[in-house]
Amino acid sequence: MIEGLQAPYLNTREDSAFRFLGLPTVIRSTGETTHGAFGLMEHWMMPPGFATPYHTHHREDEAFYVLEGELAFVCDGKWMKAGAGTYVFGPREIPHGFKVVGSAPAAMLILCAPGGFEHFLLEQATPIAEPPAPPDMAKLMALAARFQIDIHGPLPEEPADLISAAKSDVEVIEEIRQKHVVALNARDAAAWAGVFTEDAVQMPPNSPANVGQATIQAWATGFLGAMSRVTFSLSVSELQMAGDRAIETGGYAISLTIAGGGPTIEDAGKYITIYQRLPAGGWAVSRDIWNSDQPSAAG
Repeated sequence: MIEGLQAPYLNTREDSAFRFLGLPTVIRSTGETTHGAFGLMEHWMMPPGFATPYHTHHREDEAFYVLEGELAFVCDGKWMKAGAGTYVFGPREIPHGFKVVGSAPAAMLILCAPGGFEHFLLEQATPIAEPPAPPDMAKLMALAARFQIDIHGPLPEEPADLISAAKSDVEVIEEIRQKHVVALNARDAAAWAGVFTEDAVQMPPNSPANVGQATIQAWATGFLGAMSRVTFSLSVSELQMAGDRAIETGGYAISLTIAGGGPTIEDAGKYITIYQRLPAGGWAVSRDIWNSDQPSAAG
């Protein structure tokens, strides 16, 4: 028997997700699974305005890969702007941090080498179903010292030219709608639930209402897990802005192929979606209801 033999594996956002500093987070790899080489983490739905403290790692280098949104990184006082597809390296012993800029949420992968930093996140973890809450700073500072991380305070002020001109509310809502469509076509339950507010209500046809983001994700997992293929699209008829809410009506078309060689179901219908402005900026879906234009089977 060979001791310490590593094995390939995979995980998704639905596997052991938690919140770190309020951010939805999942540990992709740990030092234990990589012979100590690195730890890999993912944050998503990072709200506009979120910022880390200015800090220095003494044990590990950090590498960041932006999946979506816009961020500004500061390394040793030098600011860099990073959009989707950008890679940033943050060496140990150099103070650094980042901030979400623009008006849409961001997502990012963080790789730390050698492994071990992922346990700093896990010791601050809170359940994914709980709403974000301010961290216990005394605990955070003590934990940082134990992991050989110096926290210097807030980030240095970023140059004005690093902050993109704010997108219009309509543009941000269009991005949320596109994420909704992409999530269904990818059969990604976590991403589908991620377009909703924490207290959202989803009202699918012929089913009880799903109340809260965690319930929406659980329902979406079962629904999408029963499919081998989804082809989904939306056509907007009207978008009415009403202060901190926006009401959208339109039509949908969907093709569902049942897993295991089952039949393909074609459907089209109409929907009403209500978007809510978030306290930290951006928008998310707070209410979603849809129903089919097809004749009732009972009819």
